[in-house]
Amino acid sequence: MPVALRTALFWLMMVVLAAVLWKMASNDRRSGPSEPSSSISYSDFMAQVDKNNVASIRLLESPATAEVEGQLREPRERFRTTIPKETIPTLTERLRKQGVPVEVSEDNRVSFPRLLVNMLPFLLILGLWIFMIRRRWRGARPGQNPPAAPTTPIPTNRPLG
Repeated sequence: MPVALRTALFWLMMVVLAAVLWKMASNDRRSGPSEPSSSISYSDFMAQVDKNNVASIRLLESPATAEVEGQLREPRERFRTTIPKETIPTLTERLRKQGVPVEVSEDNRVSFPRLLVNMLPFLLILGLWIFMIRRRWRGARPGQNPPAAPTTPIPTNRPLG
């Protein structure tokens, strides 16, 4: 198999492995398997709150927004929406007055850009190390063949004959 093809296959496998690991890390394991939830708009969510049609919610806070996951009373289905972080105090007060259980937690899921930024120094060091090892194996100058094996026999300490 040509070296270029082997190298391309190796890096393709590394990218696929990284994607699989990212997908595994980004799964929300706290809630376990659940029924699928439909995405609704913020306006529709607030209309459901006004109608007292929200059975329960969980707020996942992030730096600028909050993701709301919950369940409606009628029809009994799960929903998901994103709200501005500034509306959380008034929203939780309204829901508390309606008797809706509210769970608040911080969103600790791993995002791909954050993972990439955290892994970038290690990837750069690894890439530099691989570059230096390959260059050393090939010789001091690019394009030079690897050092040949010695042509003279290695002396041994056994007597000849």
